[in-house]
Amino acid sequence: MKVAMDWLAEYMTPAPTAAVAAEALMNAGLPVESVEEVEGVKGKTQVLDVEVTSNRTDCFCHVGLARELAALTGGYFKMPPVASSTGMGMGAGAMGGAVAASVLTSVRVQAGAGCAYYTARVIQGVKVGPSPEWLVKRLASIGLRPVNNVVDVTNFVLMELGQPLHAFDFDKLSGKGILVRNAHGGEKLEGIDGKSYALEPTMLVIADLEKPVAIAGVMGGKETEVTEQTVNVLRESARLDPRRVR
Repeated sequence: MKVAMDWLAEYMTPAPTAAVAAEALMNAGLPVESVEEVEGVKGKTQVLDVEVTSNRTDCFCHVGLARELAALTGGYFKMPPVASSTGMGMGAGAMGGAVAASVLTSVRVQAGAGCAYYTARVIQGVKVGPSPEWLVKRLASIGLRPVNNVVDVTNFVLMELGQPLHAFDFDKLSGKGILVRNAHGGEKLEGIDGKSYALEPTMLVIADLEKPVAIAGVMGGKETEVTEQTVNVLRESARLDPRRVR
């Protein structure tokens, strides 16, 4: 995993140098394979390529590694502040009003063994376009290609907190609802990579009320991806069985 030192510095004080961080992580069983200098948000920054082992999934994000480094170096960990908006589970209206998500969509988890929790939020009146410069630089510094503001913020949250998110074009969801289920034999999905995937009953999928729209935890579908024409977005966050995803 690539981790930018200027990004880590947002969550701990004092922020260690790249050399101190690399040595501390190495001694804690998290080897640093390389250190390189790249362009950060406010100039040059060092990026560590950290080998995170499968038993330390808490370190698969900047907040997790900052917490670890603070403990290892005697620093102070700072959890990023959370700004409230219209409230969890609400849809943000185009005019700034709040509409309960349950009025706009439905979520039903049919395959509970594969998905312990699934939540969705509908955001209306979205203007899809380029991300702000700071976000572009944050992602680029760790090797991620910026796409657009809706997609980029999902990648930012993943690399900050370790929680995967996915965004669907809400208006392209048949029935405007979500069903988490096992795939049916013979179903297919065209992924956002343009390839067609044959689905099997052992696969967990995110479906609308007619068809699969994503392979859960793996890849979204081309038909419901966010584009420049997208106006309304359904944003998902889920807790999936990692064995099923793997």
